[in-house]
Amino acid sequence: MTTLQPSSHSSSGGASWGCPDAHELERSNGRRRMCKGWSEDARLQRLEALVDETGASLPNLALQLEDALRLRGQIENFIGVVRVPVGVAGPLRVRGGAADGEVYVPLATTEGALVLSVARGAEVLTAAGGARVRASEPEVTRVPLFVFADAGHAEAAEAWVMSRLDEVRVAAEATTRHGRLLRLEPVRLGRRLLLRFVYVTADAAGQNMVTVATEAACRWLRARSPFADAEFFTLESAASLDKKMATLALTGRRGRRVDAEATIPRDIVTDQLHATPEAIARTAREGGYACAAAGIIGAQAQLANVLAALFIATGQDAACVVESGTGVTVFETTAAGDLYASVTIPNLMLGTVGGGTRLDTQRECLALMGCQGAGRAARLAEIAGAVALAGELSLVAALAADAFGQAHACFGRPPADQATEQADRS
Repeated sequence: MTTLQPSSHSSSGGASWGCPDAHELERSNGRRRMCKGWSEDARLQRLEALVDETGASLPNLALQLEDALRLRGQIENFIGVVRVPVGVAGPLRVRGGAADGEVYVPLATTEGALVLSVARGAEVLTAAGGARVRASEPEVTRVPLFVFADAGHAEAAEAWVMSRLDEVRVAAEATTRHGRLLRLEPVRLGRRLLLRFVYVTADAAGQNMVTVATEAACRWLRARSPFADAEFFTLESAASLDKKMATLALTGRRGRRVDAEATIPRDIVTDQLHATPEAIARTAREGGYACAAAGIIGAQAQLANVLAALFIATGQDAACVVESGTGVTVFETTAAGDLYASVTIPNLMLGTVGGGTRLDTQRECLALMGCQGAGRAARLAEIAGAVALAGELSLVAALAADAFGQAHACFGRPPADQATEQADRS
C-alpha cells in the first residue's frame, strides 16, 4: 500500500507540481501550478507535493482505487477516491412501462437511518402491490442570451431565427449522435433575447451534449445578421434551470417528468407504519402549509435526500439533485379508508450512459437494477420515482407516529463504544 507522509526535505518555496506526462506550467507567486496529467505517476506526485506543503497525512487518498488514465473526462488534478458506503433498499415492486417487477436499489450515503427508512417504505409499497410509475421522455435545455441595440432589433432577431429553425437544427445536431433539437422557445426582455434550446438526449443526462450542440448553433447564428450585430452574448443565461431551483421547475420540465403513486390498504398502513392513513394525510397536509409559509418551491419531505443517495451510487451529476429534488408529494385517504400516496418529480436529471456511469462501481450499481447502458434510462427514471415515493412514505409516517426522533437516535449515530473510539482517534 502506498503511504504518504510529510517529507523532511519540504522547502519553504511551496509544493512542486512536476509531472512526467505534462508540460510544466509557468510559475505563479513562486510556486508551480498544478499540472494536468492523468497518469498514476502524476497523481502520486500531486499527492506527495500536497503532503509536503500541508503536512497532512493522506494514506487513504493514496490508495489506488481507480485507474487514473481512465478518469480523463471525469475529473482534473486527480489525487484519490472518496469512499461513500452503499446500502441497499428492497425488494421494491415497481409497476412502470420500462420497469415492471421487483428491484433492489443501491443508495450511497453517510446519513444513518436513511437506507433503513427507504427500505421500510419499499416493503410497504411492495406489500401493497407496488408503485405505479410513469416517466416522460427527457427534455434538456440550454438558454443563451443575446443583447441587441434596442427592442426592435431583438424582435427582428427573434423573427429571423424562428424562420430558420431547420438550419439551426442542422448546426446543433451535427455535434451529437444521440441528441435532437426539439424546439426553440424565444423570450424577449426589452432588447434582450433569450433562446431556450430544448433537446431530447436519449439515455444520457445530457448537460454536456446540449452545451456543445447549443454552442455550435449559436456560432452559426453569430456569423449571420442580425445576430452578428448583437452587442453581448453568453452561452448560458442561467434560465435553463441547470442546477437551480425555480418556480418554473414545477410546471416546466428539465430531464424527465416522473409520477409515482400507490394505494396502500389500511391494514398494511397500521400494521407496518404504526400510524393511520388519516394521521399520515394530516401530517403531510400540515407540512404543505409550512412549505407555503416558508416559500419552499414544491411540497415534499425528502426527495433530495433519497435522490442524492441514488445519484451518488449510480454515477449521476450529484449537483443536479437541486432541480431534481423539486417536487410535490401527496397523501390522501380514500373513500374506503385506505391511503393514497404520490410523488411528482418534474425535473429528474439522470442517465445510464456517459459521465460517472462509466466508473466500475457505479456501473455495478446500475447493473444491480438492470439499468446499465443504452436503452435503460427510462427504467432508471421509473425506479427513481418509486424509491423516492418509498422515502416519502416512510418519513411522513414516522412523523405521524411520533417516531422520527427516536429513529434517528437509534440509527443516525454510531454506538457509544464506537463513538468513543472515533473520538480517541481524532
